[in-house]
Amino acid sequence: MTRLTLHYNPACPDCARQARRTARLDWLRQIEPSTERSPLGEVPAGEIVVVDTRHRAVFTGVYATRKVCLQVPLFFLYGLLLYVPFIRRAAARGKPGCNGDACEI
Repeated sequence: MTRLTLHYNPACPDCARQARRTARLDWLRQIEPSTERSPLGEVPAGEIVVVDTRHRAVFTGVYATRKVCLQVPLFFLYGLLLYVPFIRRAAARGKPGCNGDACEI
């Protein structure tokens, strides 16, 4: 059983690419990418919604990113860094976003 469900917007090319990359690097098979409607509704382009199935919790923004990073071995250290308040604030402020068909990287 997967631990996290990663909901993303399939119409956003950057989101789809990041979801595929995350799935490919998830050697432990802890994350299930999903384009289905999240518990919070439709996922906006450039955003993710993560559902922790074991704890029945929903995460968005930098907290969702941190949850995913802590499950993927190559992203683990970045996930730990997101616990540091000033790094977490900087990551949330500098977050790339999507506008229509174009995504910022």
